[in-house]
Amino acid sequence: MERSALTVSLYAPDVAAAVAFYVDELGFHNTGSWSEGGAPPIWAEVARDGPKGTARIWFFSHHIETRPGPMLTGLIYLFVDDVDAEAERLRDRVPFRWGPENQEYGLRELGIEDLNGYLICFAKDI
Repeated sequence: MERSALTVSLYAPDVAAAVAFYVDELGFHNTGSWSEGGAPPIWAEVARDGPKGTARIWFFSHHIETRPGPMLTGLIYLFVDDVDAEAERLRDRVPFRWGPENQEYGLRELGIEDLNGYLICFAKDI
């Protein structure tokens, strides 16, 4: 399996639904999954190539001991060639949290929320 410098691993109660969302809505491709005894997948990886390299996300369905459900106290940035084109493609398909808009720190951003409540920020340097 190919590796990236950084891979985000996210809890998803339904790994197959998370993969479908990232593939069908966000333009990733499914690069692998694992299940036990023909059951639905309990782990999967999606990837998407962009101007800064390949972004990879792993999804897993086993709870982390002290975590009751999906949570992340930050944003996942995905650098793209054209934030406005992403916004047009995603409009009316996924909830926008902000943007597209220029930020004072030099990025054009579009913030969306995935099916598990994680915040994904499509971004481009301006």
